[in-house]
Amino acid sequence: MNRRLALNNPSQHQGPNRRAGLGRLQPLLLGLLVMAAVSGCKLVELKMPGEPMSKEDFALRGQTREFAGILTATVRQTADEIARNARTEEVRAHAIEWKIGAAGAIRAATLRSTPSIALLDAWAFCRQMNQFLGQGGAGSGLFGEHQSMAITNAQGLERRIGGIADKLLSTSELKRMEEFLGAYVEKYPLRSISFERESVAARWEDFQKKPNPVAPAGTSSEALSDLAERIQILGEEVPEEVRWRLSLESTEMQRGLDRAGVTLNRLDDALKQIAEAAAKSPGSISNAVLDLRTNFLPVLDRFEAQWQNTIKIVQSERQSLSETVATERAAVLKAVDQQREAVMKQTQEMTRDLVDRSMNQVRGLVRDVLFYAVLLVGIILGAPFAIGFFLGRAWGRLGARPGSPAPPNRG
Repeated sequence: MNRRLALNNPSQHQGPNRRAGLGRLQPLLLGLLVMAAVSGCKLVELKMPGEPMSKEDFALRGQTREFAGILTATVRQTADEIARNARTEEVRAHAIEWKIGAAGAIRAATLRSTPSIALLDAWAFCRQMNQFLGQGGAGSGLFGEHQSMAITNAQGLERRIGGIADKLLSTSELKRMEEFLGAYVEKYPLRSISFERESVAARWEDFQKKPNPVAPAGTSSEALSDLAERIQILGEEVPEEVRWRLSLESTEMQRGLDRAGVTLNRLDDALKQIAEAAAKSPGSISNAVLDLRTNFLPVLDRFEAQWQNTIKIVQSERQSLSETVATERAAVLKAVDQQREAVMKQTQEMTRDLVDRSMNQVRGLVRDVLFYAVLLVGIILGAPFAIGFFLGRAWGRLGARPGSPAPPNRG
């Protein structure tokens, strides 16, 4: 009787059973929430938009710019050594001009946006410089007895950039570049130490008979790294070039002053001759004055012309330097603004995408949690009633069979 009552009235054990069921299901529910949270952690994975650079292009750009630093340092050290040991001011001036021209040319070549074109341009410049300084080149007599030192270093630099190309380029691409370089250097040799060059990129397009491929700028982090590297290169090299240019201008001015000193010494000697002639023979002073006029006035005219030329050169170089610095500054600022706008735009897009994905994930997570919570509540509350109901019906069927003991009297 008591057993049947207990089975037919499961509400008597509903409280303890519910608490026990909840206690057993809490770890399960907690595990489900943790799994959902772990899957939701993918929301914080930041993928900046933009096509990333290939490993080959990244290696090309890095090693080409590293070579640019090596070339600048090698030329600087060689030129300084030549200037220290030079016997004439002309050779010293040529050494400074070599540093200025080489640093500017290799920087313009290696800062190209397409890594393969930057490598080709740097390679072409090294070969042109080697030919320029070598026998038969336009600069074969710039450094006098120290010419061999410059040639040796130029040849070493060309071999080094050739080794980089051989290591990083495919066999077919390397062969095409070598074929192009042979024709390019022969057709467009360097004519002066300022290293004014024909565009390599344009001639490479003509050689291939198709436009140069545009390499991807990379992701935002790669673009920012490239911008920072460019700014660092300009910040390190431009001030040093300014010092070299000022040193060159001061050398030119000193040479002009030396020539003026020679002219003044000649004038002093002429005045002494006039004074001596006047003391010995006043009648011959007119002849001395005439000789002075004949000999000195052309010298004075040449001095004035040289002085005016020196002033024009100083003003021209100062204006050129100001324009170069202004151009570099404008280019850097423009690049910074463009990169900043691109980064801000990409950041906004990324933020919107992140918010949308987060909200979708949160809505899905809340929906799943509510569904499983309702299901668990239904199971916890309905299972005891269902079990009692079915057991009661089964017990009633057993009591209704013939020969079965009569159910106990409730009265």
